[in-house]
Amino acid sequence: MTEGLNYQVILLTGQSDLRCCALSPQQKAFLDQSVHGDAQVLTNFPYEPSSAPYRATPLAIASIRNGWQYFGSRSPSFSTKHTSRIIRLIERRDRTIFLTGSCGLELFNNFRLPSALIGRIRLFAFGPVARRRPDCEHLLVGSRKDWLSRFFFPTPDHWVNCTHMDYLRSPAVRTLWKEFVGHEVGSRRACA
Repeated sequence: MTEGLNYQVILLTGQSDLRCCALSPQQKAFLDQSVHGDAQVLTNFPYEPSSAPYRATPLAIASIRNGWQYFGSRSPSFSTKHTSRIIRLIERRDRTIFLTGSCGLELFNNFRLPSALIGRIRLFAFGPVARRRPDCEHLLVGSRKDWLSRFFFPTPDHWVNCTHMDYLRSPAVRTLWKEFVGHEVGSRRACA
């Protein structure tokens, strides 16, 4: 751990490839542009360190799997299976910033994290698909071109101009993200 680096960023989206939780090249590039390498959690949900390498999944298959996870996360067995791993991840650092895309917000809400941890978490949601806002400090970013997210959150905190699959390519999202993580990202420059 880098001295003075007391935060981490955890990406949370649906798992499009059930054998893999590696970050996609687009996800990794987004983090590399704004987050110190030591602050990055290098896998996505469900955070298996020994997962297979990333491989692209056809959009139709990814959409079906993400929809299944969205609904499956509502079951008590989801929280039982995943929450202890999430708690261990959070407890590694003083602050945790979740970067959630699409159904990642619903997954986060359904971890049912203890209230004692909520104060240590901030959450940045792009294209959020969930039944409610999270209990932690957060920012919801939507797009008028993203009909799926607009259905769930017709009044996000900020609007950008992109499709549901292109938030991480949007310069406006990068700007909002850098503003949101402010102090912690400032640590990157101090540690670099």
